[in-house]
Amino acid sequence: MKRLLTLLLVLAVTGCAYFNGVYNARQAEKRGDEALRRGRDGEAASYFATVAEKAETVLVRHGDSKWADEARLLAGRGWARAGQCSRAVPHLEYALANDGLTGERLELAHLALGMCRIDSGALTEAESLLVMVMQSRDRWRASQGAIWAARSALRRGATEEALGYLAKTGTSVAEWELITAFVAQEDLVRAESLLTRRAEEGDYRPELLAMLPKLWVAGSRSSVATIIERYDAARLRPGERARLHLVLADLLAKAGEDSAATAHFSITQQLLRDSLPGRQASVRLTALTIRELETLADVENVVARTHDAATDVPLQVKLEQNLIFLNLLLNRTDYTGASLFLAAEIARDSLGARGLARQLFLRVPDSYGNSPVAPKALLAAAALHPDSAASYLGRLREQYPTSVYTLALDGRDTPLLGRVSRGDQLLQQAWAVGSKAMADTLSALRRAEQERLNPNVATTVAPAPAAVPR
Repeated sequence: MKRLLTLLLVLAVTGCAYFNGVYNARQAEKRGDEALRRGRDGEAASYFATVAEKAETVLVRHGDSKWADEARLLAGRGWARAGQCSRAVPHLEYALANDGLTGERLELAHLALGMCRIDSGALTEAESLLVMVMQSRDRWRASQGAIWAARSALRRGATEEALGYLAKTGTSVAEWELITAFVAQEDLVRAESLLTRRAEEGDYRPELLAMLPKLWVAGSRSSVATIIERYDAARLRPGERARLHLVLADLLAKAGEDSAATAHFSITQQLLRDSLPGRQASVRLTALTIRELETLADVENVVARTHDAATDVPLQVKLEQNLIFLNLLLNRTDYTGASLFLAAEIARDSLGARGLARQLFLRVPDSYGNSPVAPKALLAAAALHPDSAASYLGRLREQYPTSVYTLALDGRDTPLLGRVSRGDQLLQQAWAVGSKAMADTLSALRRAEQERLNPNVATTVAPAPAAVPR
């Protein structure tokens, strides 16, 4: 009797184990479907990977149980939605051939396998599976079938067929599918038209933030501004509007349109001041402000203003660390002027402080006139200030007529014949010393911060990353 009870107990526990595996997979599937319906595909993919893993565990351990068919479909659908079709297809093909699927389960299997057929390029077969899903009484599954069938048709270049499939979905869904396809195909004229219409409806999607820079780079700058204006007029939520203005401000800043960029950074701040986008806008305004400042004190003061409010913004961290590096180079005892030259490069390339960089470059020939680095510094200063370039280049030719930089500027042969100049050797040596000092400084700062946060815990600080190479 005891042996019988023990056997029954083992069977009960085992049955509970594989039922729990299927139950947990179903719960993850439910969350994945909810994320899909909200348009959060990345979040959904994570949930469906969990679905597949839990379902496969049931199949491996209890492949002959009554839950095996359910687990197989869950695994196939999970891997398909997680983007791992090589693992999904065997489960789905077996389920369709052997599990007697009907109704909703059959539609889900067809949809998942259709997605994977698109992934493998079997587009005709994919569409035949997906068309069956389009007949579903469930509106969401029917819409999903139409969307994926349209994606297949668009990959074949059959735009009209894609439009026919999408006609069975909502206008918003259909147009976003077409927008995505047109952007991928670089058919930006049609993408712009549809985006403008979506903007007028206030129909925002996160992928818009990646689309707008592509339109900008392709030359549709006015269209990008117009689309954002239409979203503003449609009374979009403040957070979404702020992100759009932040994108436009970044594009304008990169194009050198500082005044316009400042206006859009300010709008972002006003809409979402205490959020990450608002703090990012504040730091970007700082970066714009320091562009033409000519003294180190002014640059440091402006960067310090956003320290407390933006310690979690990578650009703020970058600005502060590069100021540390610049000061290390300026304070280093170096009679060749190479460290001063490198400080100027940090100001120009890492801080974007062009005014300060020009002043530092000019200090090299003023303070180290006989250094091999001095003529190169004049050349760098000329590149930073076109209005004074003629004066700086005239000084270069007058003071350093035989310098390799002067000879190269005038298109004459240099005596180096491919060898590194003495000036560049000095810069390489100064860079090695300076970057080592910077790594040591960052390591010490991190150690001090960890000790401040955990005074009773001994910490081992990982080596600081190497400074950005020249």
